[in-house]
Amino acid sequence: MVRRAFTLIELLVVIAIIALMIGILLPALGRARDAARKVACLANMRSLETAHFAYVGESDGWMLATTHSGSWIDTLREYDPALLLRSPVDTSPYFETSYEGVYRRTSYSINFYLAPDNPIGVGKIDSVPFPSSTAHFVIAAFEGPGAVADHVHPHLWWSPIADAIPGKAATEIQTNAHGGAVGEWGSVTSYGFLDGHAEARRFDGVYTSRERNSFDPRAPSH
Repeated sequence: MVRRAFTLIELLVVIAIIALMIGILLPALGRARDAARKVACLANMRSLETAHFAYVGESDGWMLATTHSGSWIDTLREYDPALLLRSPVDTSPYFETSYEGVYRRTSYSINFYLAPDNPIGVGKIDSVPFPSSTAHFVIAAFEGPGAVADHVHPHLWWSPIADAIPGKAATEIQTNAHGGAVGEWGSVTSYGFLDGHAEARRFDGVYTSRERNSFDPRAPSH
């Protein structure tokens, strides 16, 4: 019996086919991994909102305060010790290395418009006319001072130069946590809304101007 071995050409063909299959599969696997991380991040936000509802129910309708009068992080931990405060998409270095002496304690920040310690904000949940379209939790910026803050300041994002607005917001929000270029209108990240749901949106889906946005509860964007 004559044994027939593979020729060099046949081996090269097999290797080329395997390489082609890997090239086809890797992007699909990467997209599946990114989708799973996005879903987990949104689940974290919904858990935060659920704990927030428990807090509001015991606080006569008052919403969470910020570091100006005690961080919401410690408050919500009392209602749900199992809260996952780090998003699976978070690559910030400040969990292990401090930013000017301050460590990042969570991936998420709250909207300062919805805090009782904000004199220009709304402190009680009953005073928010459209909770389902009012953004409450966001993913904090991965770098810079906004990375170690527990709240963001949407009233400071406006600019007479319209295209500068996403860049200003990106100093506090990781606007592209789920895709797009940081600081661009089309960048995508997670937002938790005051009615308890969470979804990924483009930045121009939550902010178009000072008068029309999903952060100021009195802005007619709903």
